[in-house]
Amino acid sequence: MARYNTFGEKDSQFNDEVDIGFSRINARLRPDQLKSGELAVSINGRMDIDGAWQPRKGSNAFGPQLGNSGEALIVPFYVWTNRTISSATRSTTTVTITTSVAHGFTTSTQVGISGLTGTVNPNGNRTITVTSSTTFTFTITGATGSETYSIGGSNFAGAPLLSSNINNAYGSCLFSDPSDDNDEYFILALNSKAIAVNCSTAVPTDIAYPSGITITDDVEMIQAFNKVFIFRDGLTALSWNGVITGSPAFVKVANGTYANTTYYNANNNTSIADGVVTVSETAHGLSVGRRIFVVDNGTTNLVENGVGYTIASVPNANTFTFFAQVVDHASHKVIYSVAQSQGLGFVHMPAPPWGVYHQRRIIAPYYYTSTGTSGSEVITSRNVRDELIFSDIFDSDTYDHIQNQFKVTAGIADYLQYVHPFTDDNAMVLNRNSIHLLSGLSGSLNDITLKEITREAGLVARRSVVTIANQIFFLSDNGVYATAFGDLYNLRGAGLPLSDPIDPIIRQINKEYADKSVAIYHNNRYYIAVPLNASIYNNAILVYNLLNQGWESIDLIEQEGWDVANFITSSAGGVNRLFSINRFGGINEVESRVDDVDNIYTFPGLPSKFFHVESEALTREFTFQSPERKKFNSFEIHTESSETNNSDALIGGVSENLDSEFELGTVSGILGEVLSVGEDASLRGRIGNIRAYGMQLRYTPTAGRPKLRLVKLTASLTFRALTQAS
Repeated sequence: MARYNTFGEKDSQFNDEVDIGFSRINARLRPDQLKSGELAVSINGRMDIDGAWQPRKGSNAFGPQLGNSGEALIVPFYVWTNRTISSATRSTTTVTITTSVAHGFTTSTQVGISGLTGTVNPNGNRTITVTSSTTFTFTITGATGSETYSIGGSNFAGAPLLSSNINNAYGSCLFSDPSDDNDEYFILALNSKAIAVNCSTAVPTDIAYPSGITITDDVEMIQAFNKVFIFRDGLTALSWNGVITGSPAFVKVANGTYANTTYYNANNNTSIADGVVTVSETAHGLSVGRRIFVVDNGTTNLVENGVGYTIASVPNANTFTFFAQVVDHASHKVIYSVAQSQGLGFVHMPAPPWGVYHQRRIIAPYYYTSTGTSGSEVITSRNVRDELIFSDIFDSDTYDHIQNQFKVTAGIADYLQYVHPFTDDNAMVLNRNSIHLLSGLSGSLNDITLKEITREAGLVARRSVVTIANQIFFLSDNGVYATAFGDLYNLRGAGLPLSDPIDPIIRQINKEYADKSVAIYHNNRYYIAVPLNASIYNNAILVYNLLNQGWESIDLIEQEGWDVANFITSSAGGVNRLFSINRFGGINEVESRVDDVDNIYTFPGLPSKFFHVESEALTREFTFQSPERKKFNSFEIHTESSETNNSDALIGGVSENLDSEFELGTVSGILGEVLSVGEDASLRGRIGNIRAYGMQLRYTPTAGRPKLRLVKLTASLTFRALTQAS
């Protein structure tokens, strides 16, 4: 190919400029200021350590699509005439309804069902399939067996139910079964019950709430002391003992005014056999994990007034056991007590909005007090937002509100956001406008020290905090920070935010809902889901690649009903997998497919839907290090198909001064066929001597997951004469 064309008086020969590989996005600078290997835009893309850009893998729907009673009302809906139900049956997941007269309904619309009674509730809004003029069907995901429904005197199939039918998942967490090294569960807090979804089999199990309790606002959930806790801001927390079998249920944690210290001293209350101490005390009220102290050991060898013993099991309301390395002993009287306050007395868990587990304690904000009697507790705000309270060791029910209470901000204009443990003895306290370091958490808490790290940054979203190696990542008002550990693990403040290269995207985060952002570390990447623009839900995922030390993608799924309310990783089955949970309880496994398709849950009760992953890479602006206008002659790209899919892509150009956007062709058009599985190609094409100051190349995959490995543009300087070009 000739290297020269017809030139003007000051024209030059054609020159090449090449990017061999791509490693990060830089959206802050102008495209002509970017360095080689930086992209101006990466949508739904990944950049491997070898420098190839590639569309991300598709996500896959996982497990049952959850909801409470039927489906949430979806617009548009049709106000059908109510028809009387003459019969209703269910065969596994399929419910068949027969109406007494022609119903007039349409397939794939919602119909309200009311007045039916059975083991699996069919009532509520249901998306139907019409099978005849008087029959239709719908599915109840996860249902088993068969039944014929009883029909009440007041029943109908017709207009969708307009009453408050809440199907949101208000909180979620991972539960690892301590009795099984390969069993994990997603625990979802729905409106009227919680659900445990097995991470391997996707089988759901209902976990009841206490009678009369529903959840209608966002909650925080953690696993601690082999239990799952649901923290409800200003309401008594709930706990579940982790037992899946039988009739699993959450209960209220201990509440109301803390009772005076109880002594356990029934006659012949203790027997010891093979290191197991069995204690019989009527209505002892103790739970697994609490500590019991020996006041008088009688004739046994139990240790008096020591660190106490941890309760190992509670066979029934009148018996508990613990382990002790002492000789066997027949029934004898031993006097026990629970812990004594070191201050002005104990309180129960004070209805916190969140809590964290660290050094065998729960650390929670001390916003409220709980008084009154158990089950009829009175929660009162303390009007304090800068104090922490620590539970006793191994005891989530007992808090010393003087000895184990700690004020963080010392009266400055600030308030607590989160506590993040990072070493055995330390925790990072992230306030709204400052960051502090708590040290001395491994002992009695008498020697806690507080060190202010910075007032230059604070925490916006507590679920954005993630520890990765020697850094803590979190979302602040200025973007994502990565605060590093210095010598001896002392924190040092970061300078510019880690997200500075994508600051224009950070500025699109909806400030009113930024606190809902959630993040996680997986596969050498920091994923943070945020609400962009006018969205009130997390509709985008920003991805930071730890290997490349740069942001590599803005992941978008432009589908109504898609969002990320939480991220959870599970290693059930031996492979660490990343899952996202949407606000309706839909569980999707992130980047689990090998193709360019997302199969995801959107709305509750509806089956998952398939969408093409819309990806794009936009290069830096090639200017050939000159402010002069150029004549762009040709381009070359190196691309490679994935190992599982044929590939195709649209190639386009974006020029500046003169400004224009134009198509340059497709991979299949240049090759004469799609790029086959595992094949690579070097594609060349003409640009047509378009004159501009600079040019970017846009690569938009349309099929498969093709890699973009190299981009080259060829141009010559033109109009170099000092007179004005015409």
